[in-house]
Parts: sequence; structure tokens; C-alpha cells
Amino acid sequence: MRTTKTTRREVLLAATGVLAAATLPIARAPMSRAQPSADVVIIGSGYAGAVTALRLAQRGISCIVLERGRRWPITAVGNTFATAVNPDTRALWLPGVATGVLEVVAGSGINCFAGAGVGGGSLVNYTVMMTPEEDLFAASFGDRLDYDEMISHWYPRARDLIGCSPIPDDVLAAEQYSAARGFDEVSRRAGLEVRRVPMATDWDVVRDEIHGRIGPSATVGDCIFGVNSGAKLSVDRTILSAAEATGLVTVLPLHSVTDVRAEGDRYTLTCAVLDASGQTRYTTEFHSNTVVFAAGSVGTSKLLVRARARGDLPHLSTDVGGYWGSSGDHVTLRLGRTADGQGGPAHIVALDWHSGATPTTLLNFPLGVPVLGGLSQNALAVSITPPSGSLVYDTAMDQVELRWPTDVPEIARVTKDIGTILAKIGAVSSGSAPALALPTVTSHPLGGAVLGTVTDSYGRIGEHPGLYVADSSLIPGSTGAVPPALTVTALADRCASALVADLTR
Repeated sequence: MRTTKTTRREVLLAATGVLAAATLPIARAPMSRAQPSADVVIIGSGYAGAVTALRLAQRGISCIVLERGRRWPITAVGNTFATAVNPDTRALWLPGVATGVLEVVAGSGINCFAGAGVGGGSLVNYTVMMTPEEDLFAASFGDRLDYDEMISHWYPRARDLIGCSPIPDDVLAAEQYSAARGFDEVSRRAGLEVRRVPMATDWDVVRDEIHGRIGPSATVGDCIFGVNSGAKLSVDRTILSAAEATGLVTVLPLHSVTDVRAEGDRYTLTCAVLDASGQTRYTTEFHSNTVVFAAGSVGTSKLLVRARARGDLPHLSTDVGGYWGSSGDHVTLRLGRTADGQGGPAHIVALDWHSGATPTTLLNFPLGVPVLGGLSQNALAVSITPPSGSLVYDTAMDQVELRWPTDVPEIARVTKDIGTILAKIGAVSSGSAPALALPTVTSHPLGGAVLGTVTDSYGRIGEHPGLYVADSSLIPGSTGAVPPALTVTALADRCASALVADLTR
């Protein structure tokens, strides 16, 4: 099986400049109920955690990365992940039952998808790496971030780290991608702008699938539970792998952080060490003066909201848990015969950004299994909605609940406008009028510890020196009508620059 893992690691290592020569102490003791302290503890191993770990290692700073989920190494057999056709315990994260790769977070008014495993969301997303336009970026961020700085510096660095590129002509022309070509054609006929966008996909591995040199995975639409061929450039195999190779980064899988509390001038993290079914084997603690929250919007926000409510981090802003949003995600269904070639991930997008309606990006979105018996074509709409959601602590249950309002007029307008786009597509294609799923599921949760409210513009929590946020919880609800992965990576890199400066000052 062909893979670019070694090449990507070598490129990233070559860029580090500093490797193990400036090694600092790092906790490597046998598992126990009390772990020694570390220079930096990072909670989460997705895009934000991986970038932070790499940037620290480049400056000779050691860190421990705590990840609640398992490692998912790609094997030559091609059976690492469950598939949509044959889901099993590898598919879903169900604590106490299974430590699968995808968690469904149930909320009031909405449910969220979140990655679980070394690599975080990069294991389960559709690898689309888009840059928002300036006016749409401003509609999401306001004056919290400077667009010129992001577009000239941080977005290019993020693309280099991830290693993304659009679908090549020969792959798009293959039989396995007939649905993508059909989506392209019908979107153009409907008057939408169509683009091939950069993707974190190894197209050589996809070619191996196309020509039968390895088993099919991406080419049959498997993605949401992982890609068994290794075609997906998830960060565990790229950015995080390069960080670990320096010898300064230790990743601890099946370590689920449950509490973070201030104790004098340092922080104590309580961590449940899990077995393969998600049962707690025992509880341990980590101590550090510097902690980075990189567990994703829901994961980070839940930890912070609970810590403030319980008095563990009493000085956190009252805005913690607020400004939460769904990226305007709508899963859409259009009745009509599904094309046979459902190759993935989401390689073609259709744009309606400047028609006067809600700016929307429509992603071709194969699910790896026929929807409605093969009688429905599906897509994912990403737009801009107000960050009206919140995460709130329930004292009686000692839990944090996600709440999303369903009666906000601006949110209803987004649903209506996306329906109008689908009606245009339905008018120029065969089959019945399009049907639109309600916006009750999001695969791109954002917000909860937003820049300029809970943190400063670089993710520092000023009320608790030494605490940093680096992930999607910094973003107020949307990323300019595009999927957020590239923005999350770029923003994490920016925040990591401030963290390194603070630690080396």
C-alpha cells in the first residue's frame, strides 16, 4: 500500500529547525495514580493539539498530549476503521460500551458530531480545506481577527502543514467519481459557482484504489468513520507524527480529562484512564504550570464551563460556554437516482455567496452507504448563522448541557435560503423536488471560549495565567460559510506562536 506518511513526516521534521538537541524533562513514568508534572499539558490531539505540540517541539519544549480516544494506525490489511455498510464498535464513541472514532453529542435542539481518537476531528471530517473570503470572514469574526494577517501568513502555513491539494483531473474522470461529476454539472446548470477545493487527501493512494492495487475505501465513499486505505491525511499521520518524532512529545491515548483546577500557581488535571470499551481503569492526575485546551468546541467548553461553575477555575469569564454555533450546517437530501460512483471525500463544492441570500457552500457529501435505498442524493450545506447557542452547567446533574435555539428568526432564514438553493438544483435536474433536512445536526461545532471574550486574541485566559485555548471553541459560530478545518489549524498555529513566546521569554 502506498502512503505519504514518511514523506510528510520528513518534510515537517525538516521544517522544525530544532529537534531533540534542546530536550527538556518530560513525564515518562509507568502508569500510576499520580503522574509527575510536565512542561506543557495539551488536552486533545486534533488539528489544534497537533499544531501546538509541533510548534512547542520546534522550540525544544516538551509536552504531554492527553487524548481520550484510541490510536487508529493504518494497516496494509486495510481494516483499521469500521465502514458505513458494516458499522461495529469501532464506529461510535460510547463510553462504557465502545471507544469508536465518532461521538454523537446530544444537545437540546441540536446534535453534534465530534472525533474521538488520536487525530481528533481529522479522523472523521471530509478533508475540505477552504479559505473564506474577506467579507464572509468579517461576518463571522467581526474585528476579533485581522483578515490580512490570516490570509498572508497563517492560512498558507496551515496549508503547508496539512499538505492539501484539489482533486486531480484523472481521479475526477474515474468511474468511481461519476457522482462528483454529476454534482458539478447540475450545480453549474443551476447558476452556482463550482470549485475544486484543496483537500487533505493523498491522491496517489486514491489512484491505487481506482486501479485495484489496494482495496476500495475513499473511492466507495467511506470517510465519516475513517478511510482504511490511508488516503486521508489525518494529523496523527502528519503533523502529530512529526511532533512525536522529535522525542519531545508524548501522546497518551485513552486518557480522558474530567477536571481542571487551579492549585496555587499551577494546575491539576484529573484524568480517567480508559480500557478499550471506555470503562475507567483508574484515575490519575497531571500537574503543570501551562495547560492548552485543544479538545474541540464541545470538549473544551464543557471542561471550562464545569470548572467555573464548581469553583475549580473561579475567575473564568461569565461568557464561557457562550457564542456557540453550528457553522450553519444542514444535511440536505434531494430525491433522485444516486449515481453509482460515490467516491469521496467531498471534492466538489458549489457556492452561493453573493446572491443576497445567506452565503452558503454546498459540499458533495458521499456517506459510504445508499441513502433511502439509493433514491436520494445528499449534500452538506455550510453557511453563516448567529452564534446563539450555549453550553450551560446543570448543578443537579453535575453535567454541561448544549442548548441550541430553534426559534431564532435568523436561523430559520438560513434554512429557508438553503431550501431555495436546492430548489434551483432540483429545477434543472431529473427527479422530484429537493427535500431539506432540518438543521438538527452539525459536524462543525464552534464557539464556547471565544476570542476577545473568554480569551485574548491569542487564546490566553488572562484570569488564569498559564491556561490557553487553541481550538474551534475560539471561533464564534461560523468560519465565513466554509468548513472550519483550515481556519482552526491556522488559528491554532497563531495561538501557538504566542504560547511559545510566553514560555521562551
